[in-house]
Amino acid sequence: MNANSNAAWLVLRLGAALLGLVTAMVDGDWAIADEATVPPQSQMAFVRISPSAVNEQLIGWLARSQVERGLAEQALQLWADQSLVQSMTAEETLDRLVESLATVEPGLRQLLDSTRRGGSRPTVTFEGVRSDPFYQNHVRLWYGRWLTQHRYYDEALQMLDGLTAEGLADPASLLFYRASSRLRLLRSAEAADDLTLLLNNTLDVPPRFRLVGEMMLQESRPADGLPRVAQLMSDVQRRLDLGTSGEPVQKREDEVIAALDKLLKDLEQQQQQQQQSGGGEGQSQPGQEMQNSQPAEQSSIKGSAGKGDAERKELTENGAWGMLDKQQEIQARELIRQQFPPNFLDAISRYTRRLAEQKK
Repeated sequence: MNANSNAAWLVLRLGAALLGLVTAMVDGDWAIADEATVPPQSQMAFVRISPSAVNEQLIGWLARSQVERGLAEQALQLWADQSLVQSMTAEETLDRLVESLATVEPGLRQLLDSTRRGGSRPTVTFEGVRSDPFYQNHVRLWYGRWLTQHRYYDEALQMLDGLTAEGLADPASLLFYRASSRLRLLRSAEAADDLTLLLNNTLDVPPRFRLVGEMMLQESRPADGLPRVAQLMSDVQRRLDLGTSGEPVQKREDEVIAALDKLLKDLEQQQQQQQQSGGGEGQSQPGQEMQNSQPAEQSSIKGSAGKGDAERKELTENGAWGMLDKQQEIQARELIRQQFPPNFLDAISRYTRRLAEQKK
């Protein structure tokens, strides 16, 4: 059977499907709001398109792409059991749709097989029939979800940025996983926007999305000082765990050093203020010299660019704190030991040792 007859067959299938949609609208299953009744953006709710509607849009894509009839029938066979289809969750609907598309699209089949093997992350292109919005948006959503689940947050945002929650089989997943990636990359304000839409403007949000989303919304509040250092260190650790290096990791390392530099300066100033308000000279108790009487010129951190900026500094192979000499490191450790829980000092030591190991 030639391409024209295949296309005609699919057009007939599409026509029958559209007739079914029109009938449903007449029966009252669908409501079309005129322009005057459309709520403002702040009140709009994102609703998943139903599994049956996904099926019909799939038929339309197959027709537009002039897919060979045998392959098209294989793709549509996954939607033959209507009772099963109608009971699927939004996530299950997205999975089934991508599986159907992979039946007729070899590049997508290769992507699915690669992710299931835990292999490399192939580059995805959207050209020709793959540039169709229905195909492209759902494949980007599916792949972005997988990348986020496996902590490839930069790559995930390449897939998810620019997508809208309207007209998707699973809008909740878009908002949840994009917020997750943005939050882990310290794009907190954008993450908070997604989470607000997820929690307030999206219907049928899975309970686990809602529970974790509420916690992430709290986490998205601006962080400074110790929480900021912890976030930066966590991102560097993740990148090293995944075997990535280069400019993104170096940039994060610089930010960690700058943040630590600023944190230590703030602690030092705080200590000096406490000394000045504690009654002046002669008030120190025996054994407190290390804690309370360090001269400012001895405890200052050399080489700081000020205002949290720092030049690039390498870590030594033994995991020492690369931005400090030995005496300054001792003083910094004592300041942190006084002001923060013991596990924070251990975390910095583990972090610097891990970086040193990566540089060998």
